[in-house]
Amino acid sequence: MKYQKLVVGIAVAGVLTAATAQTQSGRSIGRGYSKKLLEQEKHFDQLKKSNGENYGNKEISVEIAIGKMVDINLDNNNRSLEIKTWDEQKVKISTIVYFDGAMSKLSSESWFDKLNIKTKLLGNSLRIKTDALNTANYNNGGSSMSNISSQDVVEVYSVDGQYIKSEPAKRKVVTIYIPKENKLNLESKYADIAISDYLKKLTADITNGSLELDNVNTLMLRSKYSNVAINEVQNGEIDFINGKLSIGTLGEVELDTKYSSIEITTAKKMVFRSTNDEYDIEEVNNLEGTKNYGSFRINKLQESLQIDGTNADIRVKSINNELKSIWIDNKYADIRLPLKNIKNFLFNYDGTYSTIYKAFAIGDNNESRISTGDNSNAKVNGIVGNGGGLNVNIKCQNCTLDLK
Repeated sequence: MKYQKLVVGIAVAGVLTAATAQTQSGRSIGRGYSKKLLEQEKHFDQLKKSNGENYGNKEISVEIAIGKMVDINLDNNNRSLEIKTWDEQKVKISTIVYFDGAMSKLSSESWFDKLNIKTKLLGNSLRIKTDALNTANYNNGGSSMSNISSQDVVEVYSVDGQYIKSEPAKRKVVTIYIPKENKLNLESKYADIAISDYLKKLTADITNGSLELDNVNTLMLRSKYSNVAINEVQNGEIDFINGKLSIGTLGEVELDTKYSSIEITTAKKMVFRSTNDEYDIEEVNNLEGTKNYGSFRINKLQESLQIDGTNADIRVKSINNELKSIWIDNKYADIRLPLKNIKNFLFNYDGTYSTIYKAFAIGDNNESRISTGDNSNAKVNGIVGNGGGLNVNIKCQNCTLDLK
């Protein structure tokens, strides 16, 4: 089937300002892309003043009506994209083109073809392909620009759409509007992506780029060598390698992370597998997982903690008095659990060659420092207060515990 090309309208625009969506936490989605467009317009104004060249510009757009059961499959390579969700049951793609002259008579469909932006509707699938032009062909008055990323230039065409040259500037952003209830499958490489407003379901594969996401109900994310910022996600799975992941509000999500920096503001239930990561969580209700190497910092623990692993430092700043359970199985680690304000709990420790610092009595043991030796002297068990409802079970070999 030929790529479907529907022309909705062509509008002359001097400056295209991308709308921003302000989230509850204060994060603005798409603000960076508006800045790119403004910087781009400023750059061309300067060109006109300096050398008298007259660059025209035109907003081009295409619209495609789709059903509610149609999946949107977006394949992006080296293009900055701004994706916005709306209540319209259609997809709209728009951007700006620049040309040498005051007017261009080319249609939107012709321009999209030259920009390597294509659409194809087949059954219950809409495919959108947004490929950047071949950077090896970029030149500026005969000078090579092969060392400049395609995201950092703007192409200039003749009025009939023939490529002339590329100017070093912020690359124009392609804006895509999609229905918020339709599923989006996104695969992107070497590009910055911003998705604003609510989206029901997203499957994303990001490599060597960035993703800025406002609010998604169900998320399946794979990321390598990328930075991802999410304002809110309700449920899903995240596979993350070599990057930085920031999440505002997390519902019930499974994470598999390696060699990354993870920052989470609030989490309801988090199940994780971590290798050599740095975790920083402001507040979490229920935490369960495996941590090998790296560190785990929790500002406030509300209900339960269950972690096993090796060489994983764990530091908890504050504990809710209604905490139900702590279970840790670790080796060669520093662990901090502020138990001094918990009046009643059961304490069970098993670990050779470790040191425990405490500010509470376990039965008749009032010592503030306890050292364990071999297996014959590796256990410290007892009741604090009247026992209460909290169970603390720690198994840690060659560890230092600060329980004050």
